[in-house]
Amino acid sequence: MTLQQACYHILAPASEATHFKRASRLFDFCLVVIITVNIAAMMIETLPNISQAWLAKLHTIEIVSVILFSAEYVLRVYSSAANPNLSEKTIHHIGSAKSWSAWQKRWHYIKSPMAIIDLMAILPFFLSMFFMLDLRILRVFRVLRILKIGRYSRSIQTLVDVVRSEAHSLFAALSVLMLFTVIAATCIYYIEHNAQPEVFSSIPASLWWAVVTLTTVGYGDAVPITSLGKLFGGFITIMGICFYALPAGILSSSYIGKMQLKRDRFKDTVHTALDDGVLSEHDAHHIERVRGLLDLDEEEAHLIIRLLQHHHNGKSKDE
Repeated sequence: MTLQQACYHILAPASEATHFKRASRLFDFCLVVIITVNIAAMMIETLPNISQAWLAKLHTIEIVSVILFSAEYVLRVYSSAANPNLSEKTIHHIGSAKSWSAWQKRWHYIKSPMAIIDLMAILPFFLSMFFMLDLRILRVFRVLRILKIGRYSRSIQTLVDVVRSEAHSLFAALSVLMLFTVIAATCIYYIEHNAQPEVFSSIPASLWWAVVTLTTVGYGDAVPITSLGKLFGGFITIMGICFYALPAGILSSSYIGKMQLKRDRFKDTVHTALDDGVLSEHDAHHIERVRGLLDLDEEEAHLIIRLLQHHHNGKSKDE
């Protein structure tokens, strides 16, 4: 195995690595610890009465973290050329097809969401060394480093898949919400402008009231005082409960569907392993690996296995 392939398997999440699983698991643990320490340091820096000694230590943590994250990013780009999943695919051109080249694989990785997050986590630090950047902007981008943990969370990856698969439905629902928000802001402006010219000074200014009312937050900094305005505000609040629940309903139903699909796939795996009537040690290892890949709860997986074994044994006795 080449150095490039070894780097790829070590840098990959342990659940996806086919080689060097122990080294991959250790790397995952160390990286999560570094990310956690880095985010904690960023939060401590904002304390009002922190001493200069602590600030110096926190700055050291920042520099060390950037060095480690930079090395990680470079190694990920370098080792992405050894991605076995892309080797099985081909790039289709007009009347021909060719395999992925090393640089095409690297470019495919660089464009991926996680690679962009990795780059944005370190790029502002280096840009601030050559350009005059506001340090507040740098701190805002540092918080993106916590998103790097998403690479090791199956739940977050499932949520991203849900958002991607329901993108069209979500866009349609958000479009309806934006349209309804503009209508609400326009109506409340013409209803309340004469009574409260400072609060509802324009339709763009009225958008704030429309958003906080439709989302049922109601901060109270902008409220209608006329009878018609109060009546309209109550109507908008009720409609907000209906309309603003649409995206949440789309995401929740799709997420439940994804989890059910994972359970069905796990059941199919267990059914296949029980075809010969015996659950061998090899079958048990394979089932456990599938459970990890599908991110199923261990207790739930064992319950599914016991139920299917009971069903299989009862079926065998009937025959």
